[in-house]
Amino acid sequence: MRKRGAHFKNKGRRDPGAWLQAIGMQQPLTQEQIDDLGLAVHLAIERLRTGNPIEGDWHTLAAAVNVSMVLCEKGVGAELMPDILTAQDALLRIFDRHTATGRWAFDGPAYKALTRAVEIHEAHAAAITRDGARAAMLEVRRRAARGEVLNRVPA
Repeated sequence: MRKRGAHFKNKGRRDPGAWLQAIGMQQPLTQEQIDDLGLAVHLAIERLRTGNPIEGDWHTLAAAVNVSMVLCEKGVGAELMPDILTAQDALLRIFDRHTATGRWAFDGPAYKALTRAVEIHEAHAAAITRDGARAAMLEVRRRAARGEVLNRVPA
C-alpha cells in the first residue's frame, strides 16, 4: 500500500546541498588535500630508498605516475609526458627486479625518474580542480580494469 501525503513526497530524492558540492568540485584542491596526496607518495619513495618498502609503496607510485600521465594526455603539462614515460619504465624495472629477487628496490635512474615524477604529480595536484583530479583517478581505474596500465613494451 502506497503512503500518501505531503510528508512522504520526494523523500530522499533530492539533495538540497548538491549545488554547493558541484561548485566545490570546480575549486582547486586545498593545500591540505595536496599535502595528503603528497605524503603517501613521498613516504613510498622514502621507504623504497631506505630499503624498507612494502608492496603498497610500488602501487602508490604507480597510481601517482598513471594519474600524471592521464593529466598530461589531457593537456595539463603535456610537455612533461617524456618524464612520466621514463618513470613508468622505472616502475617496470622495479617490478621486474621484485619478480626476480623478491625485493622492492630502486636502481639509480629509477630513483631519479620517480622523484621527478613525484614533482610533476605535485605540480599537477596544485594546477587542477577537484573534479579534474577525480576524473583523472577514475580514468586510471578504468584503464586498470581494462589492463591498460604499465604494460609498455620497451623499444
